[in-house]
Amino acid sequence: MRTNWDVLFRCRKEIPDIHTILYNNLFYFIAIKDTGSLQDAIINSMRVAFYTLGCKVNQFESAALAEGFSSRGAEIVPHTEEADIYIVNTCAVTSRAAYHSRRILRDLAMSRRGARIIATGCYAQIGAQEILDTVPGTPCLIGNDQKVHLVDLALDHRDCLEVYIGDISRVTAIAPFIARGQKERTRAFIRIQDGCDSFCTYCIIPYARGRSRSLPTDMVQRQIGILVQEGVKEVVIAGINVGRYGRDLSEGVCLLELLKRLCRLFPQVRFRLSSISPLELTPGMISWARSTPNFCPHWHIPLQSGSDTILALMNRHYTSSYYRDLIMELRRAMPDAAIGTDVLVGFPREDEAAFEETLSLISELPITYVHVFPFSPRPGTVAAAMGATVSKEDKAQRGRLIRDLGNEKKQAFYLSQVGKILKCLVERPERESGLWRGFTSNYIPTLIRSERGNDLRNEVLRVRIEKIEKGVAFARPI
Repeated sequence: MRTNWDVLFRCRKEIPDIHTILYNNLFYFIAIKDTGSLQDAIINSMRVAFYTLGCKVNQFESAALAEGFSSRGAEIVPHTEEADIYIVNTCAVTSRAAYHSRRILRDLAMSRRGARIIATGCYAQIGAQEILDTVPGTPCLIGNDQKVHLVDLALDHRDCLEVYIGDISRVTAIAPFIARGQKERTRAFIRIQDGCDSFCTYCIIPYARGRSRSLPTDMVQRQIGILVQEGVKEVVIAGINVGRYGRDLSEGVCLLELLKRLCRLFPQVRFRLSSISPLELTPGMISWARSTPNFCPHWHIPLQSGSDTILALMNRHYTSSYYRDLIMELRRAMPDAAIGTDVLVGFPREDEAAFEETLSLISELPITYVHVFPFSPRPGTVAAAMGATVSKEDKAQRGRLIRDLGNEKKQAFYLSQVGKILKCLVERPERESGLWRGFTSNYIPTLIRSERGNDLRNEVLRVRIEKIEKGVAFARPI
């Protein structure tokens, strides 16, 4: 992995007028070429655009940053329009995500030559040198450790190469983002946790996001209160490793206690959990969830592999039998819950036998859907040095097999809901059909036939599922 000193050397070589600042034991590399300042910026006439890649945490942080610009008088516009500042919130979870981040930055730098181009997010944190090598001009790089200051740094335009990246492993407090201005949304994300302590051998995220850090409960409640005032009916609880919420706080509140508190304080909101590790989903949480009407029966529980040998090489700390027992217990407790998973195919030393174990496990489990990812080595991770690589063709074939199986399971789950009465949050009307689109509490995309002439947007309706066509449920209100 490239170090920040590589970036510093590059900056010193290309921009002689560069200062190195040591602050709170973190190095920040700031190029200074002119005397421009925030006070001189004409903020009220500025147009700011965002391009966000990756996870729900990135989406939440982009929304919070957009609110920061809006509160200073800037106008937020789509990234396809002309803007003064373009913020690319990058992703590094796979090599493809990193490539996509570079491509977007390069395209913007070449097509919007008069604009300020800013790269932030995970790829900016760990791949600054690669960005500098491929993106023309003088982009501004702001690491995850400095994202909380992004609005000020973006508006303080210095017309030269700027790199604001520190050692994120030493950051101990979560950035206190608050996302307002979501009045047009029916569903909103809130990030309650950042960072990861798991260090799975294939994953770059602990190096890009730092150690696990939690948002204090009073700030979580404040954010939910703002969303409720804006009319949001569903809140997705997100984090990098959300199951570890609260372990770094002195409050003694774990994820389950937080969820209990939120569902009790905000009964008019339905809460959905973005993803949780199989090691963090406890019998107590399952028992509570099945009896809590405003907690959505929808779980996303990554598997990654059905081979115990591969799971050990991944440093996943559970076995295939543990995962099997957990999913079966969950299905018995919540028969109509959606249960999604992630699978990583082509991990080093995954031979045909190991892959067949994964295929067999998914086949026998009552999974609703599967997200499939081909392994891509991330420089700086343990897995990148393992060797024994799987060919691109084999990874593609294995991915297709898992994806096809996942599609069959999704269709079977959707069909099992025909005739049942579910609660559906209506989001918007469909242009072509005139039907209303929404999602049930167990996350089935639904088109609603209604004779009512009024606007159904942002209403939670009880609907009966009538049929399934092309991966979508058709329903009527009851």
